[in-house]
Amino acid sequence: MENYIRTILKYRKVILACIAVITLFLGYSAKNMRTDNSIEIWLSKNDADLDYYKKFLNTFGDEEFLVIAFSSVTLFTGDRIKEINTIAERLKKLNGIVQVISLADVFKDTITSSLFKAKIKAQNDRSYMNIFKQHILTDPMYQNTIISKNGKTTAIIATVKSPGPESRRQLISEVRTLLHEMTDRSGGTKDRKSHYHLAGPSVVNAELDRMSKQDMARFTPFMFLMSIIVLGCLLRKVSGVFVSLLTVGVCILWVTGCFVLLGQTMNMISNMLLPLTFIISLSTSIHLVSHYYHERNFSISNEDAVYNTIQHIGIPIFMTSITTVIGFISLATSSIPPVFITGLFMAGCAALTFVISLTCIPILLSFIPHQISVSITNAPDTGKGHTVSLTENWFAEGLDKEYYFHAMLSWLGGFIVKHKTLILLCGLTAGTVSVLGISRIRIESDIMASFPKNSQIARDNNYIERHLMGLLPVEIVAKTTDGVTLLQPDILNNLACLQRYLYSIPEVTSSLSMVNYIQKAHQRATSNKPQHSFIPNTEKEIANYMKLASFYGGKQVHCLHTEGYTDARISVRMKQVGSNRYQTIIQSIKEHISQHLNTTALSWHITGIIPLLINVQDNILRSEIQSFSLAFLLTFISTVVVLKSVRIGLISIIPNVLPITITLGLMGFTGMKLDAATIMIASIALGISVDNTIHIFYRFKKEFSRDADYSKAVCRTLQGAGKTALFTSLSAAFGFMVFSFSGFKPIQYFGMLTSVTMVNAIVSDLFISPSCLMLFKPRF
Repeated sequence: MENYIRTILKYRKVILACIAVITLFLGYSAKNMRTDNSIEIWLSKNDADLDYYKKFLNTFGDEEFLVIAFSSVTLFTGDRIKEINTIAERLKKLNGIVQVISLADVFKDTITSSLFKAKIKAQNDRSYMNIFKQHILTDPMYQNTIISKNGKTTAIIATVKSPGPESRRQLISEVRTLLHEMTDRSGGTKDRKSHYHLAGPSVVNAELDRMSKQDMARFTPFMFLMSIIVLGCLLRKVSGVFVSLLTVGVCILWVTGCFVLLGQTMNMISNMLLPLTFIISLSTSIHLVSHYYHERNFSISNEDAVYNTIQHIGIPIFMTSITTVIGFISLATSSIPPVFITGLFMAGCAALTFVISLTCIPILLSFIPHQISVSITNAPDTGKGHTVSLTENWFAEGLDKEYYFHAMLSWLGGFIVKHKTLILLCGLTAGTVSVLGISRIRIESDIMASFPKNSQIARDNNYIERHLMGLLPVEIVAKTTDGVTLLQPDILNNLACLQRYLYSIPEVTSSLSMVNYIQKAHQRATSNKPQHSFIPNTEKEIANYMKLASFYGGKQVHCLHTEGYTDARISVRMKQVGSNRYQTIIQSIKEHISQHLNTTALSWHITGIIPLLINVQDNILRSEIQSFSLAFLLTFISTVVVLKSVRIGLISIIPNVLPITITLGLMGFTGMKLDAATIMIASIALGISVDNTIHIFYRFKKEFSRDADYSKAVCRTLQGAGKTALFTSLSAAFGFMVFSFSGFKPIQYFGMLTSVTMVNAIVSDLFISPSCLMLFKPRF
């Protein structure tokens, strides 16, 4: 270690220049950071359901869509139809839009049909617009899709070709620009001005990307500001604050740049990469810089102060880096790709932070002018231009500014020694109560719950689901076997039976299949009212109705079956109620199919966004158990190896696990859900909170070796390592607390829960760890 320090200090300018060049390059690369929160990224590439979903898209076309809706009492007028047609036609010209259906499209198709012309002749005393209004309001195919039941709200539905995240955001931006233009054009009076509502899976994905990126950019500077305040209170030296934050900045730029260069994209999980890099590097910096200023009081040169600092705390910092790497590498066992990638990068980040900190900080500290502020008398010449004498007052003068902290920590040590049993019992009681809270934690994936209730996306989503339709799709595919075609009465009756059952589910707002078009064709051919239960009796009659349906249905009917009539699709729209309710619904559909429908001539598959979300929910539970169990086991083993004692390793379990238990218990008592954003809390908390535990145990081992007195060793340990541990945890807690003010709930919960865990960890380290050492009296 001495040779390492001497070498980097000897070539400090060259090394610093190299670090600066690499930082500039990686910082420039970080500018190309992209964000992607689409549903596909949460599923592993070998997921069977995802593979089937991709095949479904190749067979039937894209299911991703967006909806533009607005209400008006004068919806069925020439001006309104023209307004809707203008929007629809401009949408069709946008890159990424595959198909558009609107009230204007239905109007143009209807008024040219022979059936409608016959109605006009038969009712020549009524306007064609009133006849059209009555026609569409009585047609079940259009109710709760492009027109509400009361005829006052309409929707323009655009099918979107599954684009990349950048193309999706560009498309949604262009749609919003179009709607702003149409709003301004529609006039200033309340009766005429249209208020458009935009929603749908494409909009949600784009908004997830925008909000997660916006909040990270907005709150990261405030996290730095809070840390400056805490560092200022701890170090009380501008140079110390500057060195710490500069090192943190270098670590963040290196990690972010590497993340981009390796082709990764940000999402709700990987967004935590930057704040976690911040706190890991800040913790290391605080330990090094704080100890350096302590050593400088006893050293005659900066080089000696730097060397003594690394000599005393280099090993515990190395050990904490190892345990942090272990805590994060456990996340790489997850089957959720974003969790796997983030865990992998965070493990690399912890290792990289150790290397950068032990290189940058010694070099930067070596540039700080070294000053001797004590009087020196009767001292021999050291040969370095200084003479040193340690008088009785020298130590007191050097620690004068530390008086209050040392007095507080000294009192705390005495308090713990006296009340060690009571303190440990209180901690164990809190842990036991928290276990009850953990039993109440629910696993829930609900995308819309990520947005504030008063956000534009949430209001638009609620408006459309309240007035028109659900916005999450479920796709049910029926595939024929043994060469049978769909053009069989029994086969179509199966589809019709399932659709009737679907409408009995409150969350289902609409369903569409080729059966609906056959019934519609029958209505047009016979001039009768729609008959929901009508199915032709012969295959030839069904084929004729399908030809008629294709004539007026166009691309839309072709998307509901394959060319050879071997596969049929029932496209369902559901309201958003969370993955637990969705799971119940999907299970009920599967049971209905197995009990009431033909499963011999037909094989049934349920796919779409909702079933994929359920898969994510299942993966969350498995990932949480696997990653935390592995992190716990590896952390325990590394602690035993580092401190060379199985007994001490067992003792360290209590202060390490207690903060996490309390945090998870708090989640259960407050009703917070375990989802993709909160899944990482336990493993992250273990990886970070164990750092101070190791510093305290390592310092205790050193202090205990002086006189083998447990009480005195505890007091000296708190005085030596307690202050740095306190400010490290507080800087982390305040830094992460900034993110709790985010409007984006995944980031809000992560910031809040991490802050609570940091507070729990420092309380556990300052109270529970010494109590355990006093009660169990490990021998080193």
